[in-house]
Amino acid sequence: MRDIEYFLAVAKTGLLSVAADQQGVTQSALTKAVRRVESEFGLPLFERSARGMALTSAGQRMVEQAFRLQAEYADTVLLANEMRARQSGLLRVGVTDTTAGNRIAAALGSLLAQRPGLRVRLRVDRSDTLAALLHEGALDLALVPAYEGQPLDAERTKIDNDPMLPVVRSAHPLVQQAQPGLADVAAYGWITGAANSAVCMALTKVLARHGLAPPRVVMEVSFASDFNLAVLAATDLVTLVPRSFMQHVESRQFRVLPIAALCVPRAVVLLSRPGSNWSPLMQALRDGLLARAHGATT
Repeated sequence: MRDIEYFLAVAKTGLLSVAADQQGVTQSALTKAVRRVESEFGLPLFERSARGMALTSAGQRMVEQAFRLQAEYADTVLLANEMRARQSGLLRVGVTDTTAGNRIAAALGSLLAQRPGLRVRLRVDRSDTLAALLHEGALDLALVPAYEGQPLDAERTKIDNDPMLPVVRSAHPLVQQAQPGLADVAAYGWITGAANSAVCMALTKVLARHGLAPPRVVMEVSFASDFNLAVLAATDLVTLVPRSFMQHVESRQFRVLPIAALCVPRAVVLLSRPGSNWSPLMQALRDGLLARAHGATT
């Protein structure tokens, strides 16, 4: 499996020197590992040149299988660890934000209290990146927001609905209007994600359906945070905030605009690798998240 890991590192970078730095080994060790893999399968997997190492057609097909093999091996190791000691093990979790309102914090806290030997490795990144890491076997689960029509190549377990709400400061000019509309909002700048982020694309679609231009992004952010709200409180910008996040916000400072079109549907889903074996730790985290979501709605 170590040889497979080294083979994938070279395939990903195309350069022995870079792959060696990433893996913390010598170029000679990587060269020997690649040769062993080629010898094992009886196929040339790379074309060597002064520019680096490029995958052959056979190598490209082998990469797909090697990623699956690596992920399945990680599943097997995880399952073996669980069978040896159900109270311990490693849980690798991805999230898209680390705000205090992130529901996975309470679920992990409870799990850690119940299992003193448990270790958690947390990765914060975009939903699509986390989905890719699941496929590679680098993560066990990822809790992410999912918008309508958003492609996420992973199995989904719906945890809850958490729509995005349009929010401004309480003294915003739009608050003074009896019935502000989308056209009124179009005059103001936005605090939102990058143009290729799921939230910005969802917002752009809403505006486009009503014949309006894409949002004018004044401040680009990765997720909702207290920092964003501090800027919002001092400006006439507009932002979209998850409904769950608003539960932790001082309501006198901010207002949700009564514009139904800007209430963007969004679910919170737990992603897992298609076909993966769910360890007891993974099941416990999922059950904890579902129990808390159900408790919040009853």
